[in-house]
Amino acid sequence: MKIGIYVDASNVSMSGGYAMRYDILKDYCLGDENPTRMITYLAYDTERAKEDPVYRNKQQNYFSILRNFGYKIVIKYIRRYIGEDGEEVTKSSSDLNMALDIILQAKNLDKIYILTGDGDFKRVIQVLQNMGVRVEVIAFRNVSRDLVYESDTFTSGFVIPNLIPVEDQSINDWGRLGSRVRGVCYEIQYKHTFGFFRYLDVNMEPQPAFFHFSELPNGYPPKHDGIYEFDLEKNEKGILAKNIDFIY
Repeated sequence: MKIGIYVDASNVSMSGGYAMRYDILKDYCLGDENPTRMITYLAYDTERAKEDPVYRNKQQNYFSILRNFGYKIVIKYIRRYIGEDGEEVTKSSSDLNMALDIILQAKNLDKIYILTGDGDFKRVIQVLQNMGVRVEVIAFRNVSRDLVYESDTFTSGFVIPNLIPVEDQSINDWGRLGSRVRGVCYEIQYKHTFGFFRYLDVNMEPQPAFFHFSELPNGYPPKHDGIYEFDLEKNEKGILAKNIDFIY
């Protein structure tokens, strides 16, 4: 299978995916397949780079890491202009370049992963699907509902094992009893004050975890399709979610 991965890095970073692991993304999307295209679209501030060597070196190191993982980097340089209020405004938009690349390259692909929450890509998804390409969207917060409904599959990046590492936890521990994971709330029994989360184990297999409303933070009622982070425990009835935190 020919697979492409396209990352709108600015959108991902500003929407909760700042710490995203590109190596984990590659493994999740490809499995045992070889990539055909892997491109990430990054903003770069040349003016700041001239004045701030720390920023310049940090960005260059980041680019090198992504290249070592096998990603092609497309840089969109930040532009500055004066807004109507007289204040300086910076802008960098790689949406058009990314959309054109995806459409032009799609004829050689069977499946495309798009990482963005930007609803402007709805039409891109429709064009790809009309070409016979399967489109899967991965995003974090501030996700357009148009993308969720238009894509063949939508997955929150928070629930992909270790895509956003759990703080102070080894990536080898995700899914083990006593570990902390993230999952989506898919069933709520309000009358009986319990429900179920679905999380992915280390083998990318979906697993259920029972939770009681008393474990929810600040006594808030559960949110259907909400994303939660929790500890995994077990009793005679199965896996339990404990110490629950609401992500979004």
